[in-house]
Amino acid sequence: MPGLLPAVLLGTVLYVLFRFYARYKLDYWKRRGVEQLPNTDLVFGNFKDGILFRRAPGYHLGVLHNSAVDKKAPYVGFYIFHKPCLLLRDPEIIKQVMIRDFDNFSDRHFAGSQQKDSIGMKNLFGLKNPAWKYLRSKITPTLTRGKLKQMLPLMMQTGKPMMDHLEEQNIQSDRETVIDAQELNYKYTTDLIANVALGTPMDSFHNPNEEFSKCVNNFFHGFKRMVALVTVFFMPELVELIGPSMLFNSSFVRKVFWDAVNSREQSGTKRGDFIDSLIQLKNGEQNPEYKFEGENLLYQSGTFFSGFESSSTTTAFTLMELAAHPEYQEKARRDIERAIKEHGLTYEAFNDMKYLDQCIAEGVRLHPPVSTIDRYTRQNYTIPGTNIVIEKGTPIYVSLYGMQEDPRFFEQPEVYDPSRFNDESQVSDAYIPFGIGPRMCVGMKVGQLHAKVVLAMILSEYIVVQKPENKLVLDPRSTFTAAADGINLHFRKVIR
Repeated sequence: MPGLLPAVLLGTVLYVLFRFYARYKLDYWKRRGVEQLPNTDLVFGNFKDGILFRRAPGYHLGVLHNSAVDKKAPYVGFYIFHKPCLLLRDPEIIKQVMIRDFDNFSDRHFAGSQQKDSIGMKNLFGLKNPAWKYLRSKITPTLTRGKLKQMLPLMMQTGKPMMDHLEEQNIQSDRETVIDAQELNYKYTTDLIANVALGTPMDSFHNPNEEFSKCVNNFFHGFKRMVALVTVFFMPELVELIGPSMLFNSSFVRKVFWDAVNSREQSGTKRGDFIDSLIQLKNGEQNPEYKFEGENLLYQSGTFFSGFESSSTTTAFTLMELAAHPEYQEKARRDIERAIKEHGLTYEAFNDMKYLDQCIAEGVRLHPPVSTIDRYTRQNYTIPGTNIVIEKGTPIYVSLYGMQEDPRFFEQPEVYDPSRFNDESQVSDAYIPFGIGPRMCVGMKVGQLHAKVVLAMILSEYIVVQKPENKLVLDPRSTFTAAADGINLHFRKVIR
């Protein structure tokens, strides 16, 4: 075997060279005087369990937050493969970066330096400056209190098939019926996206549109999208190499959307949905930074896809916590009934459900739907009060799992307690489920209304119970928060 020895020697030399190269790359933060996380893999850096889907990628970032040797460190360095990233761990440095020095951190790392055509990226969630700033100024007026009042009847209309479906399960007051609350909310949200974002009412509970349901099911559950999400959040360079083909297939959504827009323009009718607002923007004065025409109109519906997915998760996980805490659930039910008795089934009633607001706020503290905030350093940046320079292009992350369950900021952080958000409590600046600064979630109010409508409908009619055997397991494939095996709760009819 005369060729074996040279091959072994070559392999050994290459292995040694790789180790030297890897160790040099993985000492980047140490050389810059920044604490870096321990137990760094020579190939995967600190993100092996997230990249290989052994742990939900967003939750894994929370594990990294808790892995800091110095538990008071305001930031730590870590690596995704050999790419140096900075994880912010303190509210003050987060405010410094996200608010005071926003101009240098106005772009997300999400989806890389090039914005590929995509329903999920070329909207407020992923778009970069200066187009983002202009788009924000135009989308914000479409989500005002007045617009939400117009959307509320559509949300209520969308909820009727869901409530009819629950009634058909023959749920009684003297026995319990198991319902997957996550799947229930996914179906409601499928119909809500169709009704509000695409201007086309649908009923996924009784008469599902097979093509649309399959499309949205892939959006919520598809493994391809799971891979796409971990890629665009943590390895967006791959998007630039592979292109938009790995992202969400929007071909059917595109057809539904344009059918609705063309029909609406021809008839001149209005429904109070997002299509009305987009047509108004389309017919208004245009700016070269971002023109409301062609596919750019379609991309704005993606804001509602991601937004309603988040509020769907909020609803399901808050219902799970209320099922595990019957005393809070009963208090929320009384709050709902009081508000409806005082105001009728109106926007004012939902706005006055203050205790339900507390329950939802605590739900998103423990189970943030989008658990990662990311930014991109546009220019070299010196951290105030230090001589540490963050180089241009460095990804910056904040883990909401890390911040919102950090005992430095919340007493007994693992405990579900809505009283943290009552009028007498001082809420920590570490609570940032909707982001922070100019780029915080523009759809916060519509998402909260969505969650309150569904919770109010369900809790008005049903008592929900979580059994000890129904333990939550996060889906290890999902960058966004999702339960791997659903959220199976026991429903009983409320006795009146």
